[in-house]
Amino acid sequence: MRRSIRRGQYEFVFAHNGVEALERLNEDGEIDMVLSDINMPTRTLLKGAAIGCEDPGAVLTEVNDLLNESNEAAMFVTLLYGVYDAVNMQFTYANGGHNSPLVVHADGSSTELRLTGGVALGVMPELPYKQETVTLVQGDTVVLFTDGVTEAMNEAGEEFGVDRLRNVFAASPPQDSVQTSRSVFDAVHAFAGDTPQSDDVTCLVFRPREAVP
Repeated sequence: MRRSIRRGQYEFVFAHNGVEALERLNEDGEIDMVLSDINMPTRTLLKGAAIGCEDPGAVLTEVNDLLNESNEAAMFVTLLYGVYDAVNMQFTYANGGHNSPLVVHADGSSTELRLTGGVALGVMPELPYKQETVTLVQGDTVVLFTDGVTEAMNEAGEEFGVDRLRNVFAASPPQDSVQTSRSVFDAVHAFAGDTPQSDDVTCLVFRPREAVP
């Protein structure tokens, strides 16, 4: 499934074949986004925590504590939760054991966003989850992806990896979110061929369009 949103301040595309993302535009012109393979109880906790708190780090801290209150099955969840502020063109995120997003620049070069030190949610209670903020510029594209992208395997048992993902953008710099999402899927499928995969291939792409006066 591919879903596209275009507004004055950003364009946003979410594409997947099995993993769910949550997104909501709040009254301040910010969009909240999550990329994770989550179950319904975790989804409910996450939505509740996000309503009562604006900071991604605090949201993950609360959800982690709630998951640990009743986790006899020792289940855990990896996810990345971010908030994009269209007014200031800033992306604030907290990472719970998930892949680091890439910021792809207009020339096709890319920067891997810093890890925030968070482990998977549900592993241990009372862990503080930190957050980071990056300021984007016109021409930047943010690519969030699951390990189904980087761990996709070909018939020789090789993984696609982050370097190949970055090379996709170096060879063909992003023009828009739809093209960027399609290029990721095309590259992964060309690499993997008919080799059965053990995980879903999912990416979420957004880019600023123009600053808000």
